[in-house]
Amino acid sequence: MGSDKTVRSLLLEQLEGRNAHVDFNQAVQGLTFKQAGIRVEGVPHTIWELVEHIRIGQDDILEFCKNPDYEALDWPDDYWPEKSKPDSKEQFEASLEAVQDGIEEMSELVRDPQNNLQQPFSHGDGQTLFREAMLIVDHNAYHIGQIVLIRRLLGSW
Repeated sequence: MGSDKTVRSLLLEQLEGRNAHVDFNQAVQGLTFKQAGIRVEGVPHTIWELVEHIRIGQDDILEFCKNPDYEALDWPDDYWPEKSKPDSKEQFEASLEAVQDGIEEMSELVRDPQNNLQQPFSHGDGQTLFREAMLIVDHNAYHIGQIVLIRRLLGSW
């Protein structure tokens, strides 16, 4: 790693998932609507539940970053989908797209030099844009790993 990389550019690399593991798009590439709702014995979540959990979590983090009147969701109930599989292929595809859109939206916030990465949000209790972006990186990486594991157990990886 060159010493000329900025924290901002390093953070963008992490958000885009180009380092230690596959990114979200790679983890779900070729995944079928049917596979998304299969519950593997001994595994607490389906791929659909994990994708939706990633989406909901990202949406919540982004809402916090953008909205001074942010109101927290109820943990854990509001962070998980009610159903173990999507209602339709269209719903599944929309959720996949929304996850990628959320990653891009956080990347845009980080990329914008007008956004101070270390300035605490006025409506929080010390959270910064840097911290919230890293929360997305960490949270997504954890659940992307689970998606890959389930796909391996299903024989689709």
